[in-house]
Amino acid sequence: MARVAFAWELGKSYGHAVSCGGLARPLSVRGHDVAFMFRELRQLNVLPEAIAYDVFQAPCSSREGWNAQIPASYADIMLGCGYRDAAELTGLVGAWRALLGHWRPDLLVADYSPTALLAARTLGIASVTYGNGFFTPPRLSPLPPFRFDEPVDPARVAAADAQALANVNAAAARFGTPPFASLADMFVTEEDFLCTFPELDHYGTRPTSGYWGPRLRLDLGHDAPWPEGKGPRVFVYVQRWLPQMDALIESLVAGPYRVLAYVPDLEPARRARLAARHRIVLERPVRMEAALKHCDLLVSLGGEIAGGALACGVPSLLFPQHYEQYATARRIEHLGAGAWLHPSATRAQVEATLHALTHDTRYLAAAQAFARRYPAYSPAEQRRRIVQRVEAILSR
Repeated sequence: MARVAFAWELGKSYGHAVSCGGLARPLSVRGHDVAFMFRELRQLNVLPEAIAYDVFQAPCSSREGWNAQIPASYADIMLGCGYRDAAELTGLVGAWRALLGHWRPDLLVADYSPTALLAARTLGIASVTYGNGFFTPPRLSPLPPFRFDEPVDPARVAAADAQALANVNAAAARFGTPPFASLADMFVTEEDFLCTFPELDHYGTRPTSGYWGPRLRLDLGHDAPWPEGKGPRVFVYVQRWLPQMDALIESLVAGPYRVLAYVPDLEPARRARLAARHRIVLERPVRMEAALKHCDLLVSLGGEIAGGALACGVPSLLFPQHYEQYATARRIEHLGAGAWLHPSATRAQVEATLHALTHDTRYLAAAQAFARRYPAYSPAEQRRRIVQRVEAILSR
């Protein structure tokens, strides 16, 4: 049996930990040793199976997010996460090398983890990428911009790519690794598990051999029956720091909605306002299979859960908080299967959008039409195929 390490370096949502846990479980069941090298360990409290795995704190840049401008490309993100300075990047690669060298995996599964990929390359460890379109850039040189809402200067894209590449090669040389001809070469792996649909890819179309469908874990959490009644069934999964949290609560309270809501660490006063006979506020994650089966609307920040809901024929109201979520929201809006609201949206806008999404049948029809395009997709089958491919790579 083999040793498989899961690396999660960038990003802050629960989805990274939950998705890695969903893939780690069948690998562990099949006898492989598993390690989690995560940027945030708090999320492990929703992964009870992780108690059987080795767990490590992932190295991260202390100056993460210090980029002076809004990122337009993956190279921009890298520059804001330690790649602007060759000495800092060399230190980060060295920390990842120490971690990987200590645990000695046969395969690295990289979820939004460019520095872990670089360290694995310097150690000769096989690797795969595992994530949605935003986390896995196209293998083009320079790495293309992902912004589509405004023009991006090609010279800016090329300059960021060249700066990141120069520092990558400086770090690689420190550890005796030949230089990369392009920044895209750093991301060459045994397999890209591109877990999205073409219509939701953050980069639009790309040269790729195929998509694996979104990472949606249906087996995690506990069953929660929908409240009785006749109103639209709305599943809410947001964070308590959402700018429209109070507006959302008041809009749900004022409407005829039956609600299942999971808002981690929601304050008691807000919880009391939202909870009622036909509104259930959950303290633990709910099993998504049961929640989505009879759901009329998902309310979330966006990201992978929205893509998974769309695959189940469920429209979305989205409150994107960063560009990855915003890009998903724009594409779902373009499909006619949902709507999104800006962080400055008012309560009146929240209330009106909730009403439109639950009473205008065109949104549900568009979501169901999208789901019919992928009748063979299922999260369980996706994981089975990925595990099969991982074991084929390990067998070599």
